[in-house]
Amino acid sequence: MSRGVGGTRELVRRFTDASVATDVGRLADMLRDDVRCSMPPTPGLSLGRDAVVTGWIADGFEGMKGLRGVPTSVNRQPAVAFYLWNERDGAYLPLTLDVLRVTGGLISEIVIFHADRFPRLGLPERLAADGTE
Repeated sequence: MSRGVGGTRELVRRFTDASVATDVGRLADMLRDDVRCSMPPTPGLSLGRDAVVTGWIADGFEGMKGLRGVPTSVNRQPAVAFYLWNERDGAYLPLTLDVLRVTGGLISEIVIFHADRFPRLGLPERLAADGTE
């Protein structure tokens, strides 16, 4: 697996695509065995690929439809802002912000923040149906 900025950018692109497709298998392939996942301020920490994937499945991630992902960065860490289609508003609205730590070409940590962080980070408050702001 390629490393460095280009490799990280490609990994984030693949993570975004697999997340939008809700393809847990492809996502799992990008995680280190010892990956850590948390969602502050919600208490708890998932440790290890199996625990993280099991949590995603238990939370119904595989059935989620209508996601869009926008690659970004937070504190120099790669991140993806996820938006969920809202039929009533006719737009994609903020859902979560996944901040990634990449080690050795794989994701070693995911910190998932709630949508209330979007304005402070200058992220759009909505994406049009075609995915634009």
